[in-house]
Amino acid sequence: MTETTSPALVDNTSYRMRVLTEAYWATDRGASGHLQSGWSTWCYFRVDTTGPPPPIITSDDGLYPPAEDSLASGGVGKAGKFRFTPADTNSNLPGIQSDVTSYKWRLNSGRLSAPINVSTGASTTLWVTPNQDMENTLQVWAYDAAMHSSVTAYYSFKVKRAEAPVGKWSLDNSGADSTTAATKRPLTLGGSAVYGTKSRAGSHGLQTNGTTSYAATSTPPVNTLYSYSVSAWARINPGETGGTVVGINGKVYSGFYLAFDKGRWSLITSPLDTMSGNITEQVVVSDQPATTGVWTHLTGVYDSVEKEMRLYVNGRLQGTHAMPASWTATGGLQIGRALWQSEHSGYFAGSIDEVYTWSRALSGDEVAQIATQEDEDASDGYAGDPTTANVASWEATTATGNTIQDASGYGRAMTLNGATIGIDPATADNEALGRPTTNAMALNGSSGYASASGPLVDDTGSFTASAWVRLDSSKVTDASKGYLLQVLGQQGTSNFSWGIWYEQAAGSSAGKWKLGRSSKDAAGSAWSYVSSAPAVKDQWVRLTVVYDAQDATTTGDGDEVSRGTLFLYVNSSKYGNDNGVAFTTPWQGLAKFEVGRGIVDGAVGRYFPGHVRNVRVWAGAMSPSAVGDFFAAEE
Repeated sequence: MTETTSPALVDNTSYRMRVLTEAYWATDRGASGHLQSGWSTWCYFRVDTTGPPPPIITSDDGLYPPAEDSLASGGVGKAGKFRFTPADTNSNLPGIQSDVTSYKWRLNSGRLSAPINVSTGASTTLWVTPNQDMENTLQVWAYDAAMHSSVTAYYSFKVKRAEAPVGKWSLDNSGADSTTAATKRPLTLGGSAVYGTKSRAGSHGLQTNGTTSYAATSTPPVNTLYSYSVSAWARINPGETGGTVVGINGKVYSGFYLAFDKGRWSLITSPLDTMSGNITEQVVVSDQPATTGVWTHLTGVYDSVEKEMRLYVNGRLQGTHAMPASWTATGGLQIGRALWQSEHSGYFAGSIDEVYTWSRALSGDEVAQIATQEDEDASDGYAGDPTTANVASWEATTATGNTIQDASGYGRAMTLNGATIGIDPATADNEALGRPTTNAMALNGSSGYASASGPLVDDTGSFTASAWVRLDSSKVTDASKGYLLQVLGQQGTSNFSWGIWYEQAAGSSAGKWKLGRSSKDAAGSAWSYVSSAPAVKDQWVRLTVVYDAQDATTTGDGDEVSRGTLFLYVNSSKYGNDNGVAFTTPWQGLAKFEVGRGIVDGAVGRYFPGHVRNVRVWAGAMSPSAVGDFFAAEE
């Protein structure tokens, strides 16, 4: 083997080389010579120690010109076509001048894209959907074959506000369409459907019987040939197995089915509106089984640019499915039923509320925002805050025998199991003075508890729970042992899904209130929790737990987003920190809601000693100002 050194090589230059072998021979008679092989094939290589220049970004369809040259155009959720071109390419010259082989891009602070591979020196086009109004910034990097990156190329453009819903039915004792669009499409009730008082927002929601009930418009609010989105709140009656929440009639099939199907939430479409079509090929289902008897937010999206359908449950993406072709459903919007092989079926049994449609594909951030169900009443002082719906309310003063009636209207009576109703210790001396006394639930710390049929809320969505609590100091005096004492929680099979408890370590005379959630309904679960300051004993405090399923936490370079945050309030003070404690893996507890005890690793215990009153639960994440105002009103 031998080595040789080439002349100095020039950067950004392509070379080729080939070799042959040569052998020297000699004999004992003095003869000698050389033998040579044939030449090898050529070996091509390029010397490249520098990255390409930043690429040139242009609006290929003209929808989003540079920010410095134009006013806002397009709209949030309206895709524009952009072109990325190597900066060292001259279209007037023959051949390839650039060594760019791929691009990566990012919009605003979103996720960095996967590489977009191109032929050497070629440009590429890309559809980009802006996710915020006013200025958006596209960042692009060019790469050569050695994966040297260019510096960042920037392109800023201005975007109009997101297009408002083109259909908006709040169902508050009326089928009126409250959209700001020029064309209104009111609903007509059919088949014994009524506007009932079980609602997720406002005063009423649509109640359907699962056999004949529905509400419908006469014309479609969106053209299903192009991008569209639809959202609704749904509450399935316990015991039901299926039903369509929203669809739009075609001739044979619905243009889409936002539905409860085979025990899960689903977004379903048929590739054709003919008898040769079907509703089994294009389906996205929820990650977890649907929970009956609770309010759940659903959003279905068709993105005609990406040729993709997406399902969101409580603001979280559940999955996607390719949808290479679409068609126009020309019939009316159907709430509570669908069209299958030219016959109406799939009647929904339960409650439906706040149905919205858009003529565009919503972004994930927009879906999460919509799932908060913002208060739109500018006169109530909570405009922009999440809307909550009271789904359980138990007052000790209404107890009869061993039962406390539910004042929320959802009819879940609470049963006392060893717990008793007695005079509030804070008013015990009033009776002798001729003053009024109040009642409270008394818990003995060893066997007493109360329970109601659960679940009360969708544990994967946002919810709020509160209670007034008074801890009996005489039951936590043994400093040689620790105490874990459950105030309330939603029980599962092995663990409670969420709950509030008092925790006091061995060797200490002081403890804290804690709000926590478990990562799974099985032994060995990890726990996420928020702790309070040292808890007071023998005094009433109002404990409030808030789980905000839509609250976002960003990680890495800001391109990873997870959702779900825990907040704990004692009276009106929030604990943990302003951002709460992230909890992004919620699961649904399906057993009873209990006051005064809990279950961990399959063992029931943690009996609470003291008194509890005014236990309430809401669907939705109560805002800090609402928590404070509620406390002030009851203090």
